[in-house]
Amino acid sequence: MNAEPKKLELADQMQTDVRRREIQILINVVEPDPEYQPFILTDEASLFAAVDADEETMTRRLNSYFGDGIELQLRLPMWKLVDDIKRQRPGWPEDAS
Repeated sequence: MNAEPKKLELADQMQTDVRRREIQILINVVEPDPEYQPFILTDEASLFAAVDADEETMTRRLNSYFGDGIELQLRLPMWKLVDDIKRQRPGWPEDAS
Protein backbone atom coordinates (compact mmCIF):
# COMPACT_ATOMS: atom_id res chain seq x y z
CA MET A 1 0.00 0.00 0.00
CA ASN A 2 1.63 3.23 -1.18
CA ALA A 3 -0.55 5.87 0.40
CA GLU A 4 0.92 9.32 0.08
CA PRO A 5 0.87 11.43 3.22
CA LYS A 6 -1.80 14.08 3.17
CA LYS A 7 -0.57 17.62 2.84
CA LEU A 8 -1.70 20.12 5.40
CA GLU A 9 -3.67 22.88 3.69
CA LEU A 10 -4.60 26.03 5.51
CA ALA A 11 -7.79 27.80 4.65
CA ASP A 12 -7.55 31.03 2.71
CA GLN A 13 -6.30 34.12 4.55
CA MET A 14 -6.99 36.78 1.92
CA GLN A 15 -9.94 38.49 3.64
CA THR A 16 -8.21 38.31 7.01
CA ASP A 17 -5.01 39.82 5.61
CA VAL A 18 -6.94 42.77 4.16
CA ARG A 19 -8.43 43.47 7.61
CA ARG A 20 -5.35 42.51 9.66
CA ARG A 21 -5.22 45.77 11.65
CA GLU A 22 -8.89 45.73 12.67
CA ILE A 23 -8.78 42.04 13.53
CA GLN A 24 -5.70 42.61 15.70
CA ILE A 25 -7.54 45.39 17.55
CA LEU A 26 -10.42 43.02 18.32
CA ILE A 27 -8.03 40.31 19.48
CA ASN A 28 -6.16 42.81 21.68
CA VAL A 29 -9.45 43.84 23.31
CA VAL A 30 -10.64 40.27 23.88
CA GLU A 31 -7.24 38.80 24.82
CA PRO A 32 -4.81 41.53 25.88
CA ASP A 33 -1.97 39.11 26.71
CA PRO A 34 0.09 38.46 23.53
CA GLU A 35 1.17 35.13 25.02
CA TYR A 36 -2.37 33.82 24.43
CA GLN A 37 -3.03 35.43 21.04
CA PRO A 38 -3.04 33.36 17.84
CA PHE A 39 -0.15 33.54 15.41
CA ILE A 40 -2.07 32.24 12.38
CA LEU A 41 -5.61 33.19 11.40
CA THR A 42 -7.63 32.04 8.43
CA ASP A 43 -10.73 33.51 6.84
CA GLU A 44 -12.81 30.90 8.65
CA ALA A 45 -11.70 31.82 12.19
CA SER A 46 -14.09 33.49 14.59
CA LEU A 47 -13.04 35.08 17.86
CA PHE A 48 -14.00 31.81 19.55
CA ALA A 49 -11.50 29.93 17.38
CA ALA A 50 -8.77 32.52 17.94
CA VAL A 51 -8.76 33.05 21.70
CA ASP A 52 -9.64 31.03 24.75
CA ALA A 53 -11.89 33.61 26.46
CA ASP A 54 -15.49 32.65 27.09
CA GLU A 55 -18.41 34.46 25.48
CA GLU A 56 -19.27 36.45 28.59
CA THR A 57 -15.71 37.76 28.92
CA MET A 58 -15.51 38.61 25.23
CA THR A 59 -18.82 40.43 25.29
CA ARG A 60 -17.93 42.37 28.44
CA ARG A 61 -14.55 43.48 27.05
CA LEU A 62 -15.93 44.41 23.61
CA ASN A 63 -18.86 46.32 25.14
CA SER A 64 -16.38 48.20 27.31
CA TYR A 65 -14.36 49.08 24.20
CA PHE A 66 -17.26 49.93 21.87
CA GLY A 67 -19.83 51.15 24.38
CA ASP A 68 -23.55 50.66 23.97
CA GLY A 69 -25.49 50.48 20.75
CA ILE A 70 -23.51 47.91 18.81
CA GLU A 71 -24.60 44.38 18.07
CA LEU A 72 -21.66 41.98 17.93
CA GLN A 73 -22.09 38.62 16.23
CA LEU A 74 -19.11 36.84 17.77
CA ARG A 75 -19.61 33.61 15.86
CA LEU A 76 -18.98 35.28 12.49
CA PRO A 77 -15.57 34.84 10.91
CA MET A 78 -13.49 37.76 12.17
CA TRP A 79 -13.25 39.49 8.81
CA LYS A 80 -17.04 39.48 8.54
CA LEU A 81 -17.31 40.74 12.12
CA VAL A 82 -14.99 43.62 11.19
CA ASP A 83 -17.18 44.48 8.19
CA ASP A 84 -20.29 44.31 10.38
CA ILE A 85 -18.73 46.61 12.98
CA LYS A 86 -17.68 49.08 10.28
CA ARG A 87 -21.24 49.09 8.96
CA GLN A 88 -22.54 49.89 12.46
CA ARG A 89 -19.70 52.28 13.30
CA PRO A 90 -18.52 54.02 10.14
CA GLY A 91 -15.02 55.36 10.62
CA TRP A 92 -13.91 52.66 13.06
CA PRO A 93 -11.13 52.09 14.05
CA GLU A 94 -9.74 55.54 13.21
CA ASP A 95 -12.71 57.17 14.92
CA ALA A 96 -13.21 54.88 17.92
CA SER A 97 -15.81 57.15 19.54
